[in-house]
Amino acid sequence: MPPFLILNGLEKSFGDQTVLRDISLEIEQGEVLVLLGPSGSGKTTLLRLIAGFEQPDEGQILVLDEDVTPLPPERRNFGMVFQHYALFPHLSVAGNVAFGLESRGVPREQRLSRVAEVLPLVDLEGFEDRRVQEISGGQQQRVALARALAPDPRLMLLDEPLSNLDPSLRERTRRELKSAIRRVGITAVWVTHEQEEAFDVGDRVALLNHGRLEQVGSPEELYLDPQTLFVAGFVGRASTLKGTLVAAGQVKLGDGRFVGQGATWPVQTVGEVEVSQEVVISLRPEGLELTETDRPDALAGEIVERQYRGEVTYYRVSLEMGGDVLVVGGTDRAAIGSRTGVALRQAKRPARAFPSPSEDSK
Repeated sequence: MPPFLILNGLEKSFGDQTVLRDISLEIEQGEVLVLLGPSGSGKTTLLRLIAGFEQPDEGQILVLDEDVTPLPPERRNFGMVFQHYALFPHLSVAGNVAFGLESRGVPREQRLSRVAEVLPLVDLEGFEDRRVQEISGGQQQRVALARALAPDPRLMLLDEPLSNLDPSLRERTRRELKSAIRRVGITAVWVTHEQEEAFDVGDRVALLNHGRLEQVGSPEELYLDPQTLFVAGFVGRASTLKGTLVAAGQVKLGDGRFVGQGATWPVQTVGEVEVSQEVVISLRPEGLELTETDRPDALAGEIVERQYRGEVTYYRVSLEMGGDVLVVGGTDRAAIGSRTGVALRQAKRPARAFPSPSEDSK
């Protein structure tokens, strides 16, 4: 069976600005794929191409091997949930859900029947006669989802669906929307710039940067196995150290010490890296530990910041060799201004060395 949705070499420019560059993706039936990236990365433009609101300059969009690229939005049979819910305040919950069906000429009895089927899917059974102004923002978002589900679309598209909610409502509504989508079993593409949201709702995450796909994979793959320096820095927290690759898997740091093969810190190179090339080592805070300054594998420094987060505490350490790193501590309370050593936790994965941006751009 072919993938449900195939994006094949999509390109899009507005004037002389290239917004998307050679985007190719395959999405399976029932999968929730999240498009993640910073503002201006092209994720909303990509969603608009899928929806049919924009046409690509190059490439194809296939649904079960059917080329839908030339089709207008109304002929694609996709559901859409926007940042702004676009609900009608003068209509009830049931009236809003039925609106799209009425505009398609669906008879009244069928509309009522479909509304009765859809509202329980989003946990709004019994809300039929409520006005939308009388319900919470999270419930309004679920009304918008129910309205998108009512015509029985084959694909659901969600454009920053939680961005207008207060932080206190966002997590609960995210959980409710995720549950409703799973319950229906519909294939979905969800756009967000929030990593926590992407990791929570997505089976896979497609990370975009300047119109290009940096990496596509499960949340675990993006976090534990980043393939570019951008992915390592955008997903989760990361600190960096600069150095030079002197042999396969061995890096010389700015203070002259060696890490990697044959040294105390294991280092894994990623991408096209050659000997004598400058590299950037990416380090996760939980992969580092505070230790004694005289430990052979420790980098000496001074604690300059402490961030208490309940179960863990983050310490920012300014290194004597230059630069600073973020380290996860336990419930201990090391003092700001105190000297410390920083070492790699031996039980964690190796540090990862990427081509430096300056070298990579040559």
